[in-house]
Amino acid sequence: MIQCIEIRNLWHKYDFLWKNLNPDVNILIGINGSGKTTLFNILDAILKADVRRLKTYGVEVEITIDGRNVEFMPGMNTGLLKTALGSVSYQKISTFDVPFRDRPKAGKEYSQLYNELHTIVYDIGGPNPSFSDYRLKATNFPGEADKINQRIRVLFETVNRLFAKTQKTIQIDPHTNHLIFIDDGEVIPLYKLSSGEKQLLLILMRVFLMEEQPYVLLMDEPEISLHIEWQYKLFEEIRCLNPNCQIITSTHSPSLFGDGWGDKLVFVEDLVRLKTKD
Repeated sequence: MIQCIEIRNLWHKYDFLWKNLNPDVNILIGINGSGKTTLFNILDAILKADVRRLKTYGVEVEITIDGRNVEFMPGMNTGLLKTALGSVSYQKISTFDVPFRDRPKAGKEYSQLYNELHTIVYDIGGPNPSFSDYRLKATNFPGEADKINQRIRVLFETVNRLFAKTQKTIQIDPHTNHLIFIDDGEVIPLYKLSSGEKQLLLILMRVFLMEEQPYVLLMDEPEISLHIEWQYKLFEEIRCLNPNCQIITSTHSPSLFGDGWGDKLVFVEDLVRLKTKD
């Protein structure tokens, strides 16, 4: 888990210091243009050891992970940064339903969000774990089948609970073996879900596939497209699916932290200070 984040020389003007991050939920708030997205992009770049992207910001970065200090300085190469990071399990969730540039060719039902959701549900043997890969474990590892099937039942119960007002229920189609929703007897494929439903399902799937292992989860304004009731419940449901997940997020929505998470708030202006001149 991340305990401290320090970014120096931001925009050649500011230093940023965020100490004592919570092991469960951390919520960064601030007005538009205060730098939240930039800070998240820099954190994403260092956790991915993306030296090329870090160099474009011209910053020095130091983070404390599980008690270890990891530092990036201009001129540092990718190999050194990866070695310093070690085995950090990390996810960034994109939550914007942005259409493809060639959407007319792909079909009106396709979007960046749907493409990500389709990949995480159906891709088999890809670079990242998928729901289909996870289901196959029950066949490939019979001794773990009961645990795997129980976790899938918990996931489905979570989805059904959140989708209750729309009367949609999630299940596996016995004929196609595809993940579908049922609404009043009608089969609803994934691409017909609303943007908010796709977004919520994507978040839940990514957290589910962490398999309850320690993870850092970065989300920039996850409330986009989410119903207010889902915003209230989001952190609780994420933590239920993976109690070992450290959430670092930004938001403009009071609903996201309105259900008992107010003590997790941090204001950007409290973390940023003018760069000290030599």
